[in-house]
Amino acid sequence: MEKLTEWLKAERGRLSRLAEALKITPGAVAQWGKVPAERIGDISRATGIPLRDLRPDLFADAERIAS
Repeated sequence: MEKLTEWLKAERGRLSRLAEALKITPGAVAQWGKVPAERIGDISRATGIPLRDLRPDLFADAERIAS
């Protein structure tokens, strides 16, 4: 969530634009404690933030399994 928070704060209006792209309210985005797993693809496409940076916890297990 840290990378997304940084991205949202970097430019005025990003929260509203992201919410619009996801077809949800800005308040819904603001309530996230962490990026919902089912939304990471859409959020990554809208923000340019890599999936791994949005939810490193989801990718840590995959890295352990692959090594």
